[in-house]
Amino acid sequence: MSLSPFCLKLDAFLRMTGIPHEAITTPAPFGGPKRKAPWIEHDGRTLGDSSFIIADLTERFGVDPDRGLSPAQRGQALAIQRLVEENLYWAMVHDRWRRPENALPMRKTILGGLPAPLRPLVQAMARRGVVAQLNGHGMGRHADAEIAAIARRDIEAISAMLGDGAWFFGDEPTLTDAVVFSLLANIHYPAFASPMKAMVAERPALVAFLERFRARFYP
Repeated sequence: MSLSPFCLKLDAFLRMTGIPHEAITTPAPFGGPKRKAPWIEHDGRTLGDSSFIIADLTERFGVDPDRGLSPAQRGQALAIQRLVEENLYWAMVHDRWRRPENALPMRKTILGGLPAPLRPLVQAMARRGVVAQLNGHGMGRHADAEIAAIARRDIEAISAMLGDGAWFFGDEPTLTDAVVFSLLANIHYPAFASPMKAMVAERPALVAFLERFRARFYP
């Protein structure tokens, strides 16, 4: 599975909808039109940003994992997506890039596709850029304990919305399940140090959700 939540979300959507595709991994995410991953090439067009890509493919292929949702549920789905991608995501980014104990794992995994002599230099440059983004967002201006508290509230909210259900909106998974999976899987499974790992692990319903999604779409 991808170490990018947005790439994983797009890949999960493609698997959920059965759209044939070929996934290609690149060591540098700057080749796309938004200068970040993911992006796709389809019918001579290059599209960037997972949400725009999914909206385009939903219309082009006539597939919509949210087709059974009411207008109110679609609003709730968007609110969950914003919580995950605009807030909890940045707590994950903080832990990956600013915790010293993650420096070597980052070099081996996310930068593993680069020649070994280049990795420390690229890592230092990338870290400066990521720290600037974190500060611009606002998450990076908080102390570690404050960021952990923010993440705990977000994870508690996600767990409460899932409840005892198999999926967030009924008996079948929707795009919301792909969005939540893509972020929580990137917290729960990779070997990066983060207080959020325990926050997920101590909630059996969330762990069961991750395993259920993975078994269905990533057997």
